[in-house]
Amino acid sequence: MSFEEDFKLIKQLTEIQGCSGNEKKIRDFIKKNVEKYCDKIEIDFLGNLFCYINSTAAEPNKKLRILLDAHMDEIGFIVRYIDKKGFIRFSSVGGQNPRILPGQKVTIHSSKGNNIIGVIGEKPIHLLSTEERKKVIQIEELFIDIGMSSSKDVHKIIAIGDYITLNQECFILNNTKRISAKAFDDRAGCFILIKLIHEISKIRDKLDKDIIFLFSTQEEIGVRGATVASYNINPDIGIAVEVTHAIDFPGINKEKYYDCSLGSGVSISIGPNIFSKLSKLMVNIAKENNLPYILEAEPRQASNNARVIQLARNGIPSSIISIPLRYMHTNIEIIDYNDLINCKLLLYQFLLMNLKEIMITD
Repeated sequence: MSFEEDFKLIKQLTEIQGCSGNEKKIRDFIKKNVEKYCDKIEIDFLGNLFCYINSTAAEPNKKLRILLDAHMDEIGFIVRYIDKKGFIRFSSVGGQNPRILPGQKVTIHSSKGNNIIGVIGEKPIHLLSTEERKKVIQIEELFIDIGMSSSKDVHKIIAIGDYITLNQECFILNNTKRISAKAFDDRAGCFILIKLIHEISKIRDKLDKDIIFLFSTQEEIGVRGATVASYNINPDIGIAVEVTHAIDFPGINKEKYYDCSLGSGVSISIGPNIFSKLSKLMVNIAKENNLPYILEAEPRQASNNARVIQLARNGIPSSIISIPLRYMHTNIEIIDYNDLINCKLLLYQFLLMNLKEIMITD
């Protein structure tokens, strides 16, 4: 497909709103886009979407089971209080940066069936005291204004516990192949898995393994979906397809973190959470196929689903493959389309390989 065609899918994926615990709309969209390519589709009680492509080329009892995971959920908010004048107080679902929230347009996903548009309000700068201007406002101090003037009116259309997400359009930056949107964490991974499903389904007869594509839930509040899913699947190998911080913008010290920019290609993680043979294999695949890549040291347990995939059952050989992303957990996240494609190409070649040798422990 062309960039233009892929952008249509990326735009749909990122503009659909589904924070942790409220993933039904994004799950339904993904399911619709992949179900005709899969041998089986399953959904569990946490809302995880399992998409199976089974090999036709090997004996069932000798086939490896490979898990590729990307989480569907995004950070968001939840309604916790409605005051007498109709202003809505809210709490965060997942890690939020309160500095970017005042002035944002939001969607309240009403349990009564409608999407309600509002704005996050704050005092105008003219009315802030000198001390207030020095402080970063906390989420507890912010409120949502939906234009109504009483709690009675608001309660007719909104309830305590309704989910809220930032309302943001996905767009291409100035005739480049760089795209800005909310929720690239981890709809970028979802895009790659959808593309792989479309392509891998055409070569079942060349596969010697069964592949489970997992679109998981509730990663942003404690990798909950993947915890249940990886235990249920019990794969032979697990790959978390994620995003990582591109730190190529002003005001950040690469020496403190690592060297990663938009356009770097695929980030291949190395560390105790990662099965070393998988890391080496990914590097070799990148080299052999002339795919740009970087190495990312992961000294502790990963901050994503890989940390629970690795610990499922008796332990799963695991890896993390990531796409560079600027401004993570904001509504203006930016990716480079070429990084997405290079990540997809790497994983495609990985799935074609004979992986049984790396299953032998040292």
